[in-house]
Amino acid sequence: GPRAAPTRTLRRKLLPRVHAIATMAAMIPLARRHLRIHAIEPLARIAVSIRPASRSFTVRSAAVADATLLRRLAPRSSMVSPPGADLTHRPTYRGFASSHVSAADAATEETHAFQAETRRLLDIVTNSLYTDKEVFVRELVSNASDALEKCRHDYLARGEDPGELAVAIKVDNDKRTFVIEDNGLGMSKEDLTSNLGTIARSGSKAFVDELSSDEDKNTKDKNKSATNTAAANIIGKFGVGFYSAFMVSDSVDVFSCVGDGKGHKWSSKGDGSYTIAPCTVGDGPDQAPARGTRITLHVKEQDKTLAAAEWAVESVLKKYSAFVGFPVTLNGKRTNSIDALWTKRASEVTDEDATAFYRFVGGAIDTPAFRLHFSADAPLTIRSLLFAPTDNPERGFAGKQLDGDQSGLSLYSRRVLIQQNARGLLPQFMRWVRGVVDCEDVPLNISRESLQDSDLIRRLGDIITKRVLKFLGERAKKEPEKYVEWYGKMGVFLKEGICGDQSYLYKDSLTPLLRFESSAEAVKDDKDDKPSHAQISLDQYVSRMPDDQKEIYYLVAPGGRRQAEISPYLEHLKVKGHEVLFLYAHVDEFVMQHVRSHKGKNLVSVEMAQFDDDEPAKKDAKKDADKKDAKGDTEPEDKDALGGEAMEKLCVWFAETALPGRVTGVKASSRLVGSPALLTGHEPEAMRRYRMMLTMMSDDATAKKLDELQTNAGLELNPKHAIVKGIQAALESGDEERKAVAKMVAEQVFDNARIAAGALDDPREIVGRLNTLLEKVVAK
Repeated sequence: GPRAAPTRTLRRKLLPRVHAIATMAAMIPLARRHLRIHAIEPLARIAVSIRPASRSFTVRSAAVADATLLRRLAPRSSMVSPPGADLTHRPTYRGFASSHVSAADAATEETHAFQAETRRLLDIVTNSLYTDKEVFVRELVSNASDALEKCRHDYLARGEDPGELAVAIKVDNDKRTFVIEDNGLGMSKEDLTSNLGTIARSGSKAFVDELSSDEDKNTKDKNKSATNTAAANIIGKFGVGFYSAFMVSDSVDVFSCVGDGKGHKWSSKGDGSYTIAPCTVGDGPDQAPARGTRITLHVKEQDKTLAAAEWAVESVLKKYSAFVGFPVTLNGKRTNSIDALWTKRASEVTDEDATAFYRFVGGAIDTPAFRLHFSADAPLTIRSLLFAPTDNPERGFAGKQLDGDQSGLSLYSRRVLIQQNARGLLPQFMRWVRGVVDCEDVPLNISRESLQDSDLIRRLGDIITKRVLKFLGERAKKEPEKYVEWYGKMGVFLKEGICGDQSYLYKDSLTPLLRFESSAEAVKDDKDDKPSHAQISLDQYVSRMPDDQKEIYYLVAPGGRRQAEISPYLEHLKVKGHEVLFLYAHVDEFVMQHVRSHKGKNLVSVEMAQFDDDEPAKKDAKKDADKKDAKGDTEPEDKDALGGEAMEKLCVWFAETALPGRVTGVKASSRLVGSPALLTGHEPEAMRRYRMMLTMMSDDATAKKLDELQTNAGLELNPKHAIVKGIQAALESGDEERKAVAKMVAEQVFDNARIAAGALDDPREIVGRLNTLLEKVVAK
C-alpha cells in the first residue's frame, strides 16, 4: 500500500487482494509465459523490476513475488473480497509489501549465491587492488616458491629426491617480455581451470588446509616435520596475486606440465575470458617445461621500463623477494644470495653474516653494536633478528630521518616483504632499531601491502619493544663498558622515550638503562695516566647511598664536569659525603622530572634541595661547646665568621640597598664552604631555556606574559667568606667611596651566583661594572 497510509486503511485494501490472489494461483504459469520466463524459479527479480521505483518494497519469499506479479496482471473485478472474508488483524510493515503466507508457501523459499561480473572483478583486481605495479614481481615469485615447496613436500613424502629446485626469470626489453619459470609442481588442464580460471581461489591455501587435515587424522606421521615445514613456507593465501601480471601486460601465457609429458597452455588478455590448449613439452618459448610452470608476460609499451628492464626487476627482487627459500635468478644471475638469518638459531649465525645482513636490511655502513635473535610462538608467532646500531642512524654522512610513524624494521610474512620501514609497529623513540620481523599472524589486506588489525600490530610492537629494552638491560650487565660506549651515542633515544607520550608504558624499563657520571672520585687505569669517570646507573647510585641519605641528588652542568665540580651547590653534599649525579645535557633535567623517583627515592636537583642543616649544625655546635666548657675556653665557635647580628644587618642591606626588588630575600648560609653566595628558589636552567624558546616563537603580548612567569630568587651568603666580610667592613668604615665599591661588589656577587645557577640571560650587562672594579683594583 502507500508508504504513509494508516494501518487500518492498509488492512482494508490489502487483505481482500491477497485473498483474491490466492484463488488465482493457476494464473502463475500464464504469467511466466507472458514474461517469457521458462525456468522454474521464483519471479522475485522480475516482480521487483516491474514495480514502480517510487513504491519500493521487500520481497519476503518467492510466493509473495508471484502473488505480487499476479496482482499487477489480474483484472480489477477479481480483487473484490468474497463474502465472509477474514478481516482479523494481521501485522503490517511500513514501507514493505506484506502478505499472508501459508506454511506450504513458506516452504518454497530458496537460497541463492551472490553472482559477480567476472570481467569487472578481474578489472578491479588488476587495476585497483595494488598501489605499485612493481609488486607483480613479488606475487609471481611467491607463487613460484609455493609451487616449489609443494613439489618438495610431494617428493619427500614419497621418499624421493625432487632435485634442485629454483626460480628463473628472464627479461627482454627489446621484445617486451617477462618470463618466470619454476621446476616445481606443475598444473594439469583441470588445475589451470580451477586455479587460474577462478578468481580468489588459492591453490596454496587449499594445499595448507589439506596438510592440516592430514596431520589431524594421523598425528604419528613420520613425515610430520616435513609437513609442518611445508605449511610454514607456503606464502599464498588469497588467490589473486597471479592476476597482478595484467597490470603490466597486454596478455599472459602460462605453460605448465605436471611431469607426465602432457603440457597445456593457458592464455588470457585479462578481458574476462581465457583459453586452454594442449602444447608440447620442451625448452622452447611456446613449450611447457618437463615439470613445472613457465609464465610469459607480453609487457605493455608504457611499462617496459618497469617490467622488462633488468635493472628495474633486479631492484624489485632485492626489495621484496630477497629471502625467498629457493634460488632466484635473473638472466642467469642469482638475486637472493643472503640467507633469511632470522629463521636460524643464534649459534648458527656468524658475526660476518650478521653484519652483512644488517647492512643489507638497514641500509647502514657501520657495524652493529648488539644483535638480538628473538622468537616467540605465543601470543603471536614471531621470528625476528634485531640490531642496535653503533652510530646514531639519524646523524652523519649516511644519516636518515624516518617519516611520521615509520620504524627502522622491515615487516615480513613467510619471508616475503610486506612493509619496509613498517608504520605503527614501534613507538617513535625506538626508531633506531634495525632488522627484520617475520610474523605469520600479521593480518594482511588482500594486496599484502598494508595491515588490517591495528590492535594486533600494536601488540606485536609492544612485545618487540619490551624484549629489546630487556635485552639492552642484559647487555648493560654483561658488557658494561661496551654498553656505556653505545649509550653515549644512542642514549638520546632512550631519554626521548622517558619524556615522550608513551612514557607511562615504558618508563620503568627505560629508567634502569640511563647512565650518568657522578661526583665519585675518578678511577685511574694502569694503561692510561688520564683518570676516567665511570658512568653509573640509578640502581648503582641507590646501592651506594649512605643510610642517612633519603634522596637521589643530581646537578645540571651543561658546561661539563669542570663546571659541575666548582658549583657552589655541590660543596655541602661533598662535606656530607653524598654522591651527586652530573647531567651534561639540557634534556637530562626534563628526563629527571619525568622519572621523579627510583626504588622509592625521589630525584632532587641540588639547586632546589632543602637540606635539614639545623639539626646537624646544632649537634656539632653542642659538641664544640661541651669541649670548650671542659677546657674553660669561652671564645666564639668560628672567630673568622661574621657574628649573628652583623650578618643579619648585612643581609638586610643586601636586600634593601644593594639589590632592591631583585631578590625575594637574603640570609646566611650554613652549606657554603668555598663560595661567597648561591641562588635559591630560581627557575631551573632547562625550564628557562624552554621558556626563552617559546618567547622567540611568540608574539609580543605572549612573550611579555612568558617573561612575567620569571620569579625572583633568594640569595644565601657565606658568613665565612672573605668577600662577604670585606663588604661588611667597607660598610662600617664610613668611607663613602668604599661603600660605593661595596655596593658594586655586592651586585657582582649576586650576578656571579646567577651565572653559577645558569640564571643569567645576558652576561654583557655585567661587563661595565667589572671594568670599573678592575680600574679601582689596578689604581691601588
